[in-house]
Amino acid sequence: MVLIVDDNDLNRKLFENLIGQRFLFESAKNGLEAVELAEVSTFDLILMDIQMPKMDGFTAMKVIRQGRNLSCPIFAVTAFAEESDRNHFLEQGFDEFITKPIRPKEFLSLVQQYLNGNPKNSTPASEITGEISATLDENVLNHLLKYSSKSVIKKIFDEFLNECAETEALIDLHYPDGLSSELIIKIHEIKGNSGTLGAMKIYNSATKAEDYGKKENFTLFGEELKNLRNEIGEFRKFLNQATIFDL
Repeated sequence: MVLIVDDNDLNRKLFENLIGQRFLFESAKNGLEAVELAEVSTFDLILMDIQMPKMDGFTAMKVIRQGRNLSCPIFAVTAFAEESDRNHFLEQGFDEFITKPIRPKEFLSLVQQYLNGNPKNSTPASEITGEISATLDENVLNHLLKYSSKSVIKKIFDEFLNECAETEALIDLHYPDGLSSELIIKIHEIKGNSGTLGAMKIYNSATKAEDYGKKENFTLFGEELKNLRNEIGEFRKFLNQATIFDL
């Protein structure tokens, strides 16, 4: 049994569909729910998001380690860190560290190795290698469709478009009055989710916008926000016209 812990609905649904193809699972929306589930159930693996409401992933992991799931492998799965931060997470007590966006094939291989009791041969999920000029990376889409049905993946893309609309609303709300931490966080979420789904132009633009925002480069940040809005619009139009999800 795998426990999936993530407060982001899109991420959680994607993990549920990937894991559900091969393993039984339960889900939690925050660290507190994860701790409550771990008190009454024994898990073979826990996928733990880090930044969550009510209780963060670090705290939840340490509390779970004190209970019945003491020896259960716990993966840190986060978009708010780089691969260079791996040692920090492992030193804190996590068994493995995965950065978002994930790649389904490598992700499931890593999970399978731990569930088979052979973590020594495990390797982290690979980073994005897709063409950043692609509206939708076909290789990523094909990998997603390999593990889930068209109808399920379409729902996930619909959720992503909802997140994009929320991002557009935050841009309208906060820009050009100043740099909003709420907007930066939302752009970061869009970056991770677009990378996972293969929306490469959005991923590229969100990556730049996040970097400019963190550096407080207001001029370039504003220019990239305009580009991000344009890429979101083009992606929305692309999905509306595409036949990839026709049954």
